[in-house]
Amino acid sequence: MTVTVKIEGIDDLHKQLSNLVNLAKEKQITQNVAMFAIKEMYDEIRDNAPMAEESYFRYYRGSQRARRNGKAQNSRRLVQPGTLRKSIARKRVKLEKSVGVGIYVKLAAFYWRFMEYGTPNMVAKPIFRPSFDTKKEIAVSRFRVRYKKYIDKIVKKQGVSVNAGD
Repeated sequence: MTVTVKIEGIDDLHKQLSNLVNLAKEKQITQNVAMFAIKEMYDEIRDNAPMAEESYFRYYRGSQRARRNGKAQNSRRLVQPGTLRKSIARKRVKLEKSVGVGIYVKLAAFYWRFMEYGTPNMVAKPIFRPSFDTKKEIAVSRFRVRYKKYIDKIVKKQGVSVNAGD
């Protein structure tokens, strides 16, 4: 699932910021602001992630090839609840002409997609899409406010007078 949000007017902000700082610093600032902007969405996704109420056993029989060859690996392992919740993380994304951030699920909780989209035998119980739909406007406004603070701080530090509107 890939979701992209385009903020209008960001090119003008990039031009103003690139006149004040070098390109590497501009990308770092933009990513820092974007990480700040998606924090509420990230927190809501982690809070809404389902979790077992108590520990449970996960049974493993080995691969089908090993079982066919008579080398089954019958085992059971006690699993602590909260694997999905712990596996949800944020990361910076390098794009060709821009920067980005994303929320993703680490490999330990591979089953998130079955919960998000459902299966033929299970109804979908999405956690990512509802959070994105409710928090995307908040993330954009948080981005705008924090980015403006960074620009104002840099302008003040550089001693340049710029009339920047909201």
